[in-house]
Amino acid sequence: MKNNTTTTQSLPMPITQKAIALAWQFACEHQYPQKVEQIYLNTLAVLVVADYLKILDIETDLTQCDSWNPVVRLFENVADLYIKGLGKIECRPIKAEHKQGENGNENSATNLPEICRVPPEAREERLGYIVVEIDEDEKEARLLGFSPTADSGELVLRDLHPLDDFLLHLETIYESKVDLRQWLENIFTSDWESVESIFDPQPETEPTEIENPVKSNLRKWLKNVAETNWHKFEEGKQNLESRIFRDENPAFVFRSGGNARSQNTSRGHQSSIDMFPEADIVRAKLIDLGMRLGRTTVALLVGIAEDSDRTVRVHVQLHPAIGDRYLPNNIKLSLISDIGENLHEVKSTVQNKCILLNDFYVDPEESFTIRVALDDFTITENFVV
Repeated sequence: MKNNTTTTQSLPMPITQKAIALAWQFACEHQYPQKVEQIYLNTLAVLVVADYLKILDIETDLTQCDSWNPVVRLFENVADLYIKGLGKIECRPIKAEHKQGENGNENSATNLPEICRVPPEAREERLGYIVVEIDEDEKEARLLGFSPTADSGELVLRDLHPLDDFLLHLETIYESKVDLRQWLENIFTSDWESVESIFDPQPETEPTEIENPVKSNLRKWLKNVAETNWHKFEEGKQNLESRIFRDENPAFVFRSGGNARSQNTSRGHQSSIDMFPEADIVRAKLIDLGMRLGRTTVALLVGIAEDSDRTVRVHVQLHPAIGDRYLPNNIKLSLISDIGENLHEVKSTVQNKCILLNDFYVDPEESFTIRVALDDFTITENFVV
């Protein structure tokens, strides 16, 4: 709320004899009348505001003010007052001019200007501005109001804020300050963290990594023997397909022998189950991604075919399951060697229905790992031929 009536909202303050004497002492250091009056009024304004703040138990320090420095006073028009722990405010004086009555006598009415000018040197490094009316004849001052800024160099008196706003302004500034002494007592505000937490942050929760302790033997798959949770497509295929591919009726291609090496192996970005390779055995496993995506489940499909030299060609795909149309974004499907080397990795993008690894060949007794990862959630499946 702004103050439109400075005479009713202003605060009267006495000008003490001590203040007048000190103001004259500073002013008499110069010989130019204009400079003498400027320093005199500036000094009175600062002392009046200092008395006002003292009443409110707000500590000030005049020795930290440019207005108390004789060299600065000579060259600059400043009326700053330092508030301990916060900074400087500017106390801009305006001189009260009494109106003349009809009989030539002065009356009590004063004639104030509409604006108070602020010199360039007083427009920076200030917490705010208080306009002070100085009435020399009555030995009285009035605090007319407050402005947080003076960018234009002019303070319009009718637009000044009341002094209550000034106190709220100081309180806001104080609360925004960081008390370094509290740091010495190991007290910190919530937005100041340790260096370690910024440059070496620790995860809020440990990453979830699930590894199947049972190594799946793919050669047993060829003998129609498989571990629990790996479902066959040949038997009961209708039920599993309904769980994984509700909206589709894929045309799987199964072969009954023959060499599959002639097949194109550059299918790393195919997105249709129709392109699933010819295989002797195809199995699928449902993977629960947990609460991160509302218990979203994906299906890991592994197809194998044995060549005449007993090497096994492996094809791996990842699909959405339980009625989901697309895979989660940024889910990764990786092939890891038996020594932990990442041999191949694909990642889903927006509206991927499937991601798959390039076909790879595994020699007898050789092992590998398939990894499914989303953010910090990882599941690994280990295989051996």
